[in-house]
Amino acid sequence: MGNETSSRKRESGKEGSCNKCTFLNSPKANSCEMCGNVLKIAPGMCSSCTFVNSEDADTCSMCGNEIKSPSSTNGRKIDPKMLESTQKLLKKHSKLLKGEDSKLEPVVFSIAAFQALPNISTDTKKKVNVSYKEASKFIDSIKEIGSMRDRTNTKPVKQFMLSTLISGLPLFSKHPKINKEVMMCMAYVFRKLIDEKDLTRKKNLAIELASAFSACQAVQQRVIYSLFAKLANIEFDFREQMFKALSQYKHRALDQSVLISIGVNADPHWRSACHVEVFQKLGVEVDGYQAALMDKDRRRLQPNQAKKVISSFLSFFSANDFIQEFIADTNQAGGSDKKGVARNFDLQKLYQWASKQDPGVFNKYSIYYDEDTPKDYVSPQPNKDRSILPYLSPKVARKILTLLGICS
Repeated sequence: MGNETSSRKRESGKEGSCNKCTFLNSPKANSCEMCGNVLKIAPGMCSSCTFVNSEDADTCSMCGNEIKSPSSTNGRKIDPKMLESTQKLLKKHSKLLKGEDSKLEPVVFSIAAFQALPNISTDTKKKVNVSYKEASKFIDSIKEIGSMRDRTNTKPVKQFMLSTLISGLPLFSKHPKINKEVMMCMAYVFRKLIDEKDLTRKKNLAIELASAFSACQAVQQRVIYSLFAKLANIEFDFREQMFKALSQYKHRALDQSVLISIGVNADPHWRSACHVEVFQKLGVEVDGYQAALMDKDRRRLQPNQAKKVISSFLSFFSANDFIQEFIADTNQAGGSDKKGVARNFDLQKLYQWASKQDPGVFNKYSIYYDEDTPKDYVSPQPNKDRSILPYLSPKVARKILTLLGICS
């Protein structure tokens, strides 16, 4: 190897050349033979120590570093021109927010918002541990679940709920990363339901989870993730809460487009078809795409249906409306602990996020009501809450979402 190495020239700009020491490596090399610099990230390769792990590894078995996949939408390549085209189409439906300068461009979702929900820290999910026996006992305690059957109406849903907890969904048997996520979310949901003090809420959420197992696996995954997001929201930081809300917003936009294009009797397989169509034609990925794509009973859209799916989704996927929802949630009267007040965004975590921003870019006090510019707001904040609770103007809300990379 010494003679082979010494015979190579130090060159730059060629395939295999190191951008650090300019040594010309083999075109197949992942790291520089001379200085160890990483040349390219192979599947499963650790960016810290360069050890090549299995392709489905989440952490490096050598140094414990987190392994991040190459940038793309969950490994699916998207044509940048298609994304730019989608943004142009969205602009046709967009409009200025209240109080904004007419010279500004109307708000639209950024391309980052088209992607699936970013991976939420697994720390939240790893905090829980639910045994098969404990989960089985809990299911038996909800008598309504006892009579529920799978989609063939032959087997109790209980056995599928438990097998998902232990082994994940068969649909993802060849996708261990997805199944690992499914199992962690399922365990978290079970733990929260077992520990829930409100008996009515406990029962209703348990029935919601069990009902999913009367449908296809695409529905099962969607409900598991939805319940996880609902139950774990308080443990998310502000950024995670925002992207979780965006994920739910995209689901609602998809649901509306299914209703408009297919009708009220659309089954989950029609939804899968619309789900796939939105991604393949617009590049907008609604979470659960992989399950929709793998749905073996996915319907085939007729050209007129496909066209209606796209046009209706574009009208419902509105950055303006999403910002209005953010404002309405944040500005509702009363603290998070007030009875009857349910929030998607924790006010304390919003303040924590604002406090960490560069003062030259974002004024942390701008999240509070400014009495000098009342026209900036949708409505005035009650006097008793001023300077105590955050209260957003459309202008500030847009700034926050821009800093998060969600909107333009």
